[in-house]
Amino acid sequence: MPERQSTRRGVLKAAGATTLGSALSALAAADATAPRLVPEPHDESDENAETFDVRQEAAEEVFPHSVASGGPTPNGVLLWTRIARDAFSEGTKLGVEVAEDEQFGNTVYRGTVPAEQVGPKRDYTATVDVDGELNPDSEYFYRFVYDGAASRVGRCRTLPKPGASPDSLSLAVASCNHYLQGYFGAFAHVADEDVDFLVHLGDLIYEMGGDGIGDRSLDLPTGHEKAHGLVDFRYLYRQYRSDEFLRRALRNHTLIHTWDDHEIVGDRWWDYDADAPKTEKHPRGDDPEFMRQLYVDGIRAYTEYVPVRARYDPSGEELAPDAIRENFRLYRSLQFGDLADLFVTDERLYRSEPPGTDDETVAVPVEAAVENSGRTMLGDDQRSWLTSGMADSDARWKLWANEVLAASFRFLEDGRITVNADAWDGYATERERVLSQLAEADVSNVVALTGDMHSYLASYLATDFELTAGGDGGGGEESGGDDGSERVGVEFMAPAISSDNLVASGQLPESGTDVLVAALRAENPHVQWFDSSHWGYAVVDVTRDELVYSAYAVDRTVDAADAPKELLRRYRVPAGSVEMERTDGSED
Repeated sequence: MPERQSTRRGVLKAAGATTLGSALSALAAADATAPRLVPEPHDESDENAETFDVRQEAAEEVFPHSVASGGPTPNGVLLWTRIARDAFSEGTKLGVEVAEDEQFGNTVYRGTVPAEQVGPKRDYTATVDVDGELNPDSEYFYRFVYDGAASRVGRCRTLPKPGASPDSLSLAVASCNHYLQGYFGAFAHVADEDVDFLVHLGDLIYEMGGDGIGDRSLDLPTGHEKAHGLVDFRYLYRQYRSDEFLRRALRNHTLIHTWDDHEIVGDRWWDYDADAPKTEKHPRGDDPEFMRQLYVDGIRAYTEYVPVRARYDPSGEELAPDAIRENFRLYRSLQFGDLADLFVTDERLYRSEPPGTDDETVAVPVEAAVENSGRTMLGDDQRSWLTSGMADSDARWKLWANEVLAASFRFLEDGRITVNADAWDGYATERERVLSQLAEADVSNVVALTGDMHSYLASYLATDFELTAGGDGGGGEESGGDDGSERVGVEFMAPAISSDNLVASGQLPESGTDVLVAALRAENPHVQWFDSSHWGYAVVDVTRDELVYSAYAVDRTVDAADAPKELLRRYRVPAGSVEMERTDGSED
């Protein structure tokens, strides 16, 4: 093993020599985390004693958005809540307590947040960090107490300690819950899953208002169709968190989150010439000054409402508009002992302009997608961090929380072959560089967990997908095919919770879908399964011997905790191989 580690590091040293130093500098700065509160330890004999005298029946009025946890470490988590504006009382401290049992008969931690840190400056939200107070690989119950009222009880979990050897890991995987396009019954089922953590791969909110399904509607405070500032983003988070099924899922499972595009604005990238974010999906998307401020506002609301352990250094009251990428870093890794490492990437803050974008579609001819080899999805530092981290990992499994489709995926459109330029097909040269470096470093058991596409997909990852009009997709054969490509790992996609999939959006017809999917697979032989007719979530179960992906469909038209649910597919990946086996008992 020591010899293999040395080989892997050597392969990547040459590839990342120009950026590794800056990547390590960024890692060293990662100890600074998103705006959070460190509570004062509670002393039963002091004036804070009355903080924990509670009346449980007031939970919904005082804490209407319930509670949530995220950012797990071996010795703690981030605990989140929001106090109702009408319940806010100037000068009142917020109490937090953690126990080993749901009845709080064995409380292991109590703390209080100073009154001056709770209130309108954070839109009445509080993210409390109890890192250092809990035991590794343990489940706890927690609640907040404010002015005599206790919140609902949440459940949280810590990571295994470094060097531990857990037998298993179970993750619920979700993405893309559009409030206006469907109900969140899938989250009710997620809440009931017996999993260790909830991984959400982005689009926790969508930036637009309007009328939606049933009685769902959103009227942005600024009066615009799409978010224009902090007041809009805060409003959207409050409305999304008003959904009882989303609240239940976040209350029952500790969250591991990365954003995609809609947490700020659709199909966004970084304009390196203007040194500002840009998009064609916002009426002011080409205004650098506006877009910088939109990012500042979006990130502020994000860190207020999502318990995420990201680096965030606002250098004052607000994030500086001219230092967004320097002072905010979302990509990070989590270690589950020696069983698995999870690498969470940020594929929006550093990406350069994709090819051939326009107002209507991101589908571009395949030739256009490979014209510019200088495009980047990750940026130099993050790419070095990802490839070096996977190569240096001693964990059995290397998991990648990946926002957009990594495998190549050709569409047939009006007799021509197109690709989604917003996904990794728009950044094919960098994709080949990443996957080839992993192959050269002999990194095994690589599994990408992906969202964004509002579909289910099971695919192989290859070093070269032959992204040309005449290519066969690469990775179709066990050896990678005649094109010389090599399988590097597998990719499993979680569908949308409720956002329009390709059938609902009209990109695939309701009738004849099977024929079209067969045609899509003919163009993409590395894809073993594709479905864009359902909504739901996935569960990934990891042991030393195998990883199992289970894809569930949940009817988005039913606003109920028992919305119809079914298992669509299940695949098993044996450790040490790059081969998936269907195990749900059906051959359809």
